Amino acid sequence: MRGSELTAAAAAARERLPSSGAMATRVSARLVAGIVGSAPQGTTTGSLLDRALRLPWHTLVAFIVFAFALQKAVDAEIARGYPMAWVALAAIPVAAFLLRRPLLLGLVMAAAGVYLRALYLGSAETCDQLAVSRAALGVATTGGTPYGIGYLESTPPGSPFPYGPLAMITSVLGVPGEVVAAAGIMLILAFSRAVLTLAVLAAWIPAIEFGICGLNDQLPAFLLLAGLLLIERRERIPGALLVALSAGIKPYTFAWFPGLIGFGGVATAVVLAAVTFVAWLPVLLWGPASFLSSIDLARATHPTPENTLNQPHLRILALPLTLLALLARSWTMAVLSGALIFLVVLFLDYWASVGYWFVVAPIVGIVGERSLVRFGAVLRAARRAQPVSAGLVPA
Repeated sequence: MRGSELTAAAAAARERLPSSGAMATRVSARLVAGIVGSAPQGTTTGSLLDRALRLPWHTLVAFIVFAFALQKAVDAEIARGYPMAWVALAAIPVAAFLLRRPLLLGLVMAAAGVYLRALYLGSAETCDQLAVSRAALGVATTGGTPYGIGYLESTPPGSPFPYGPLAMITSVLGVPGEVVAAAGIMLILAFSRAVLTLAVLAAWIPAIEFGICGLNDQLPAFLLLAGLLLIERRERIPGALLVALSAGIKPYTFAWFPGLIGFGGVATAVVLAAVTFVAWLPVLLWGPASFLSSIDLARATHPTPENTLNQPHLRILALPLTLLALLARSWTMAVLSGALIFLVVLFLDYWASVGYWFVVAPIVGIVGERSLVRFGAVLRAARRAQPVSAGLVPA
């Protein structure tokens, strides 16, 4: 079969597939019909539904989660020797008055999250990803090959450098760079009105401490998130550039490439390929075998399964998911297919970093919360349009 015939066949297959938006609309319509139909106007259940629909449930739940998590985080930081953490508690009464202002609510949450992270600046790194990346940079700048060797700077000693070449460069930003990236993620979540996701990432103590301990996941997560949202706005070239730069730091970002190529087309594919080639060119010079050796050494460094389902044989499922992702017809499908490939490859393996969750959570949270907000709007509109049942009209 010729290339043109393959392209035509792929296009035909995409046209036969229902779009994610159409499927979501059908499911939402059925749910709305069921809810509205079970509580007719003028009945007791109808009155209860009307009262419930007047509450800002999205922001209310986010506020409750944020307030609870923030108190726990402040207690934890005070116990660790940061007494000024109590200042962050001022965000709770301020946020309570902003339940109908999701943007301002999100900005207050983000400010509290940044403040709690900033208190840790200057503390010793307790995770080794940035330390190993800086050590690898030292090897590379002296003419050596940074891959395929163990580093004494790691915990335990002997861990390799298994990241993209750009991770060596970004490592010089250190923990402050990761905190700035985390602030960028939280601001994006605030402006996206994804306040529930933001509440967790801003105030949950594991999210705070893993973001300042020396892991190098916040910067690639920020680049990925910003790039995906630019692509949604049809800014495909700069968006693809940011996503490819993220992959140059941590290779797990490659999980989103198939869906973005399917959705964005040739221009997106060209940018992703070109930037990736440049970012990973040093690996060709040092030898791909040395990079693969680092992957093997990383497995040997973590012999005990941790933070995963430990079913590595099931990672083959990523292959059909990748093929299906190439047929993505919408931005949402491209994003969710990438997230699914990411989860299958990393969390079916025998070991994964907790920091990986903070890469996939922001973008999935934005998609999920948008769906919840749209569902609420449709439900309210259907309720307003529902006629009062016969015999229930007030005299």
